[in-house]
Amino acid sequence: MKPTNQLFDLIKSLSPEEEKKFTLLSSLQAGDKNYIKLFNYIQNQEAYDEEAVKDHFKKEIFVQHFASEKNQLLHHILKSLRFHRYETVTSAKIDEDIKNIQLLFNKSLYKQSRKQLSIIKKKAHDFELFYSLLEIIELEKVLIDMEAHFGDINYRTLKELIEEENDVFNKIENFSAYEVQFAKLNNVSSRMMIARSKEDVKEISEVLKATRQISATTGQLTYKSRIIYLYIVGLCNRLITETDEAYKAFTELIILMENRPEIISEMPDYYIMTHGFLVRHFAIKKQYNDGFKLIDKLKSLSLNKYFNAIDLQIAIFIQSYIAEITMYAYIGQHDKAKNIIPYIIKGLDKYETKINNEELVKIYHIISMVYFGVGEYNKALVWLNKIINTNYDDLRQDTIRISKLINLIVHFELGNDDLLAYIYKSSVRFFNNQKKQYRFESVFLDYFKKIALSKRDSKQKETYVKFKEELQQVFKDKYEKNALEFFNFYAWLDSKIHAISFAEAIKIRRQNN
Repeated sequence: MKPTNQLFDLIKSLSPEEEKKFTLLSSLQAGDKNYIKLFNYIQNQEAYDEEAVKDHFKKEIFVQHFASEKNQLLHHILKSLRFHRYETVTSAKIDEDIKNIQLLFNKSLYKQSRKQLSIIKKKAHDFELFYSLLEIIELEKVLIDMEAHFGDINYRTLKELIEEENDVFNKIENFSAYEVQFAKLNNVSSRMMIARSKEDVKEISEVLKATRQISATTGQLTYKSRIIYLYIVGLCNRLITETDEAYKAFTELIILMENRPEIISEMPDYYIMTHGFLVRHFAIKKQYNDGFKLIDKLKSLSLNKYFNAIDLQIAIFIQSYIAEITMYAYIGQHDKAKNIIPYIIKGLDKYETKINNEELVKIYHIISMVYFGVGEYNKALVWLNKIINTNYDDLRQDTIRISKLINLIVHFELGNDDLLAYIYKSSVRFFNNQKKQYRFESVFLDYFKKIALSKRDSKQKETYVKFKEELQQVFKDKYEKNALEFFNFYAWLDSKIHAISFAEAIKIRRQNN
């Protein structure tokens, strides 16, 4: 059986603070510790090689029961992670405090139990940790009963606790109703970056309508419910290009969370993602200074103790760099965007296996567009192929479709005439087999054939002009026009018509629009 590398992955995932906590806790144990030796050696491996580990420790007795030593190391790492989480995550601390109260119960120390219970109950309310509150209320029911037996007068009755419990259940039910709509919206947004048809809009609008119906009938009973409500409203409007409505919802969400920092620690993903969406708004509105300030704020979150977890560090990495490159691409400063790519590649080297496919496609796409913008077409092709060669079923099909069109343009720019005819036919077959058909794609393929696969002569410029005029007609349909979210086809045609660079064409269009 092939050795598992799960222990190796866990060790490599530890942050510097988590490593420090592990080392500190291990140092509290007396004597020689084999698991520390094992940890230090595995930590220095580039890739897990169990045979190399065994060979290195072949003179050690513990290698004879190697599986047991690995389990011992795993146990101590997880124990240190629990301690670290206890110190940094409020919900984890409250869970431990609940266990402590149960221990005090077992010792018949009811006054101490009451004191501790009052403290953690307030904290659970403040952080809206409702499942923890239900456990605390159950403990309080028992405590009231025990206090009565000892003659301690408590003016809180069991009826009042049950009413409080019902209130908590209502809040959980309310939040769960929003979570159902959020899950539906996640399913939609994983398939598309933006609505490109009336059918798309209908699907998104149904989620928005259902979310508002929940709000109309039950309201948003907690801060967390309000946050998820605003996030759904913001994302729905972002997907259907209602930019101002999306901005309004996302801005209110950030203000709401920053007024209650403890909620940020419980819902950090919403906070991170919202900043990324707002950067796009500032790019569209040409509010570049505001956009770059928000990017700096987003990057600074990586130093905040609430965002130490690896998954949050990854989210910050993705959102901040996508936002920054997107901002430069909107301005037409692809040369500056190119300078960021090495940092993204470094992050991918570290995190790529932990990043979901949806986000990876976004990253590949934006990198390919930057290289296209600076005229490094071979490099653009490398990243486009990462997208085109994916088999993600419905995932990010909008980006994959556009990438196939851009792929044709890149090969055309590279002068790969021998390949173009084959790639073109393959692309036509691909689009003919799609369930959804877009007029824009048909127009593109028709004109691209005239430009790239026909004789190139003095009339080619005229073809570019007619191509642009045809696109202008197609893009009168706002859903068809959303193809420009992925690639500025106008700018590419302008670069050909006026013999200027793609980046320069974008700058001119931004100045004139």
